[in-house]
Amino acid sequence: MKHGRYWALAAASVLVVSFGSAQVTGALWRDEEVLGGGTITSGTLDIKLGPESSAEVPNFVIPGLGNTGLVPNGFAQAPLLIRNNGSTPFVFRLQSTTVNGSLPFTLTASTVVSAAACPAAGAPIGATVLFNGNAAGAQVPTTPAAARPLAPGSNEVWCFRLTTSDQPPQTSTSTVTFSFRADQA
Repeated sequence: MKHGRYWALAAASVLVVSFGSAQVTGALWRDEEVLGGGTITSGTLDIKLGPESSAEVPNFVIPGLGNTGLVPNGFAQAPLLIRNNGSTPFVFRLQSTTVNGSLPFTLTASTVVSAAACPAAGAPIGATVLFNGNAAGAQVPTTPAAARPLAPGSNEVWCFRLTTSDQPPQTSTSTVTFSFRADQA
């Protein structure tokens, strides 16, 4: 009989230890937090290139940027209108530039106040130069952190100038492709 009481006491002790552990463990898993009300809004991010009246096309060709019969140190220059056609502000940049062909180019990318300030011949009027260097692989701005902001309904005019070298290869052609990127601000 003595042994029966010891077993009963031992079993009761194990139950107390089990319940005590369960209570401590339960407290460690418990947490609560109250959050204040908030507003969630959505919008559209829509970057457009070219004239406001232009239809949406997957590959927009910049009118006037092509040229035939370029002489040494010759250039082609044309404006590009970049628009925020969405409802949310964004930052954008010229993500990459590729040159396909053997005719090398130097790219000068500037901002101007209007398309008229980027004439086909002569220097851009009131231009702020953003980039001047090898067209192949160009990124403007050069770091993503410096991307240019654009508010909804706003636009910016860039003036692109592609200049050949002083000794371009004869009878060569190249195609330059600009890829832009926009991210929500």
